[in-house]
Amino acid sequence: MGRPASAFAPAAAAGLVCAVLALGPARPVQAAAGAASASTGRNAPTLELLSQTPWVGPGQPMTLHLGVGSAPRASLTVGLTLFQHLTTRSGFADTENGTEVGQVQWSTSVGVAALPADPQGGVDVVMPVSSGDAPAPPGPLTANLGCSLGNCGGVYPLRVDLASAGGASRAVFTTYLVYASPPTATQKLRFSFVVGVAAPAATAAGVPVGAPLPADQTDGLSSVLSVLAAHGTTPVTVAPQPATVRALGATPTPKARSVLAALGSLGTGGGHEVLATSYVPVDAAGLVDSGLGGELADQVRRAQQVLGAMRPSTDTWLAAGPVDGGTVSQLAGLGFRQLVVPPSAVGQAFGGGPGLTVSRPFPLGAGRGQTVPVVETDSGLAGDLAGDSGPAPALAAYRLLADLALLYYEEPNASVPRGAVALAGDPTTTAPGPAFLSIVLDALATDPVVAPVTLDGLFGAVPAATSPVRRAVATSGTTTLPVRQLRAARARLSAFASATGPGGSAVVRQLGDQLLLAENGALRAGQAQGALAAFDAALKGQLSTLSIRTDTIRLTSTAAKVPITVVKQSGYALSGTLEVSGDKVVFPRGASQATGTVCREPTVTSTAGRSSFACLASIAYPTNTVYIDMRARATGDFRLTVSLTSPTGHLVLASSDITVHSMSTSLVAVGLSVAAGAVLLVWWGRTLWRRRPAQGAHARGRSEGGAGRNR
Repeated sequence: MGRPASAFAPAAAAGLVCAVLALGPARPVQAAAGAASASTGRNAPTLELLSQTPWVGPGQPMTLHLGVGSAPRASLTVGLTLFQHLTTRSGFADTENGTEVGQVQWSTSVGVAALPADPQGGVDVVMPVSSGDAPAPPGPLTANLGCSLGNCGGVYPLRVDLASAGGASRAVFTTYLVYASPPTATQKLRFSFVVGVAAPAATAAGVPVGAPLPADQTDGLSSVLSVLAAHGTTPVTVAPQPATVRALGATPTPKARSVLAALGSLGTGGGHEVLATSYVPVDAAGLVDSGLGGELADQVRRAQQVLGAMRPSTDTWLAAGPVDGGTVSQLAGLGFRQLVVPPSAVGQAFGGGPGLTVSRPFPLGAGRGQTVPVVETDSGLAGDLAGDSGPAPALAAYRLLADLALLYYEEPNASVPRGAVALAGDPTTTAPGPAFLSIVLDALATDPVVAPVTLDGLFGAVPAATSPVRRAVATSGTTTLPVRQLRAARARLSAFASATGPGGSAVVRQLGDQLLLAENGALRAGQAQGALAAFDAALKGQLSTLSIRTDTIRLTSTAAKVPITVVKQSGYALSGTLEVSGDKVVFPRGASQATGTVCREPTVTSTAGRSSFACLASIAYPTNTVYIDMRARATGDFRLTVSLTSPTGHLVLASSDITVHSMSTSLVAVGLSVAAGAVLLVWWGRTLWRRRPAQGAHARGRSEGGAGRNR
């Protein structure tokens, strides 16, 4: 049976990029997706696809390995219904939902008891395939494609149902018979399978940097990497999330160390490619359009640092959302010379022909005459990947393979490579199950119509269109990022970094990672605020290791060397501006120190009756004391304000108010007291001097009077 001419009209060349996946919680899938059950009774029939032949060629049979549950097999019947080959992607999507599409080509039923037992615990259904290319002898299980010579290749929906005696209960699913008979001169469909490696706990809202990963997530990563290592000759692009790699390094378990070792080996041998984009998944357009292009650059630089030992490719940016011209220019400036974008990211629908899948890379304008080659994602393949970690991973895997074959058969006689692109949702929550990966990679190794390649291999092998130049769609500008808080947090971190010496680089890097986590595009507004709160708490924790002693200072003279002591509990040195100020003190000179070199370049300023002393301080020891020359203007208790700020002046590292108890008097008061005492002494002297003659005369009179009476 031939296809409509419009279904396989000529299309331009392109390449296929499919499936960004990451380890995370499994998503539920519909029961019809492969593990079907009619009821919840103990002996109710259940039907599961354990494995199948991914494709057949002329003269080859198709085998289904079915799980049929624990019901008595003598009471069960398997029904098989084969429909005509599919001609459209929309028809394929309908069959995934259980809708019957096209005419019935062949149907039969057989008792389960008559089927051979399968080593996996189910039963085997072996179906000879009869086609116009290679007729097969008729039989109860011989599937007849009903096609003519040279026109049999394609994807045939195959409905499988399991019924109990009398049809009281039933279970059903739909899989696909892929008949591959490509012309000898055909070009295979280029398919780049991008597998993300991520643990949700590494980027959860508010998670502190350095927190170990839960054991179950580490085990899941290990399972995925084991599958990738076992298929080292099948080209795969692996996108490890740098934040997850960072968390693995902080997880003190043998399993975490083995996962890191496995990741490290992926980029150093075999056919796999390691890809680096950003530290956590980000909304690049949201950052750039909010004036946070520097944050995007920090995300990229940190990702390359973390993954550096894996020799990652830094040519391709995987965009999870729309991009605009400014974002494309920013990414180009960061070294990304090619992009993978969702369909909503660009305007001007551009495909290979009427009714065909968008099938070629195209130039995307970034302004000022600049363009970058872009591959657009395919939502249909993303839908196929939705069941990769559900209860029927085998059926999901064979559906993906069948969809790839259908893309090939849209234009089987293409003289250059072609294909389509798919991006499977949020890379922090989509999980490629090991069973799913094993089936897909096993099949791709020998697929007759699909050629697996890495992302760089895809862009290098598939010629891109030269026109028309498409334009990025303007973003909505409704980013959920807390832009103002992010700017303020970055300013505080930069100020702290300016204050730390080389020994504090690891602390600064850890704080930087904490801030980058808050920019995760998958976080809601409240979650981003929680991540910023975690950054603030981490920075405050570092600042709490620095303090200024608040002992009361006693001045007993008009001038003295007053000690200011900064205590440091961290293991790294800091520097900044130490300032002491007060309105009842005078700093007549600079500062001298008892030991070491804490202060340099001292300065003294006085304004509106307030004096300040400042110097560039190096806080290198647990206890750092500066002796400052100080003179009190008055007696009594008053306060000095002491602060240590970063060299940039944007962050207070430590501050305190110190009480000064002055028992000294001023020179004026001393002078007045001395003068008053002198006046008093003179007055006393004159008084005494005047009294002395009078007292002598009075004494002589008394003496003469007494002598007369005695006569």
